[in-house]
Parts: sequence; C-alpha cells; structure tokens
Amino acid sequence: METDVRPARKYEKVVGAIKDAISRGELAYGDALPPERAMIDQFGVSRGSLREAFSVLELLGLIESKPGSGRFVRSPHAFPEGSSAGAVPLESSAVLELMEARRILDPAIASEAARRSSPSDMTRIRRILTSTRENLDDLTHRARSDFDFHMALASATQNFLFVNIVRMEFNLIMATHESIYGLLEDKCAFADEHEALYEAITVHDANRASAAASLHIDRIYRTLLGAFAMFQP
Repeated sequence: METDVRPARKYEKVVGAIKDAISRGELAYGDALPPERAMIDQFGVSRGSLREAFSVLELLGLIESKPGSGRFVRSPHAFPEGSSAGAVPLESSAVLELMEARRILDPAIASEAARRSSPSDMTRIRRILTSTRENLDDLTHRARSDFDFHMALASATQNFLFVNIVRMEFNLIMATHESIYGLLEDKCAFADEHEALYEAITVHDANRASAAASLHIDRIYRTLLGAFAMFQP
C-alpha cells in the first residue's frame, strides 16, 4: 500500500516549491523554469518524478509547456475576461474539471473492477478500508487512504491504462489534498461509500459497483462545487 503513496510525496516537494516561489515573486509570470537537469539536482528527485510534478503544475494552471522552448510560469489571465470560470481560482477550477472527468471515469473503473477483481485485490482493498476507519480524523491519512483505495480499484481492473489514469488524477489531488479534504467534512460518508463500493465488487456486481461509484463522486463534486462557490468574489 505505501509504495503507491511515496512516489507522490517526491513530486509534491517540487510542486510545493514552485508554488511557493510563484507566491513569493521569485518566479514571475512568463519566467522560464530552470533546466530539468538543474531541478533534478536541486530537489534530489528522478527525471520521472520531476515530470510528474510538471504534469501537476500544468493541471493546476501554474505553468505551461512550449515545445522547443521549455516550461514557463503561466499568465494569471488564463481565462477569457468575463468568463464564469475566470471567477474561480485556478486550483479550484482545475479540481472541479478533474471531478467532472471522474464522474465519467470512476463508474467505469468500478464496473470493470467488479468483473475482473481477484481475491488478492479484495484483500488489499479490505486492508485499506480498515486502515481508513481507524484514522478518519487524520486528514493526511484520509487523503492517502483515498489514493490507495482508488489505485487498488484501478489495479483490480487488470488494465494498466486505468491504473495510469487514476495515478494522473491523484497527482493533482495529492498536490492540493489539504484544501480538498479540508472541504470534505463528511468523513463517515467517505468511508461508508468506499465500503459500498467494496461490497459491490466483492460479489462481482458491475451495475451495483458503477452506481455506488457514481453516488460517491457526485456527492464529492457537489460538495466541492458549493464550497468553491462561497469563495468567489
């Protein structure tokens, strides 16, 4: 279980450092990021972890990649003037777009997991759920448990593309997990919905698993949408 989380921590270090540098004005809009080799040496991470960090920063709307030129700090005026999306902070907008995608993807992944899961998959998921219940009040542990749970579901599909898609989703979620999970205050619903997914997958009921996943992600989407709306000017 822990092997799924530790790689995320490595690129979170890079993401946090770049975000802080932008906030402090050390990196201004339009500035180029240092070369990859320099950043690998600076942060002590692998090239793969560095590029995962770049993917997260691009999803957050903080940087953009220009082929042949490098990566640059993105303009704060990324949204057209007067557009509704422009009223939402970049992080919030990126998170909501991710949740919209998950409303489509999560039910499909749950359905495939119900069809293809093995006994070892179910044992792994059961361990994660037990750990989640024991540490519900720990926000960081809850975020990591969520990461582990959805990675385990993706692995249970026996489809490496689903695994990579879920990992990419959680690159963004783990990079901003304090703000996201801090808004998701209904901890019991979080655990209960994961249990419902587990039960459906255990009996290999694809339709029931898909419905449980839809209920889960729809509640999260509505909660975040309402919370982010409160911060709009």
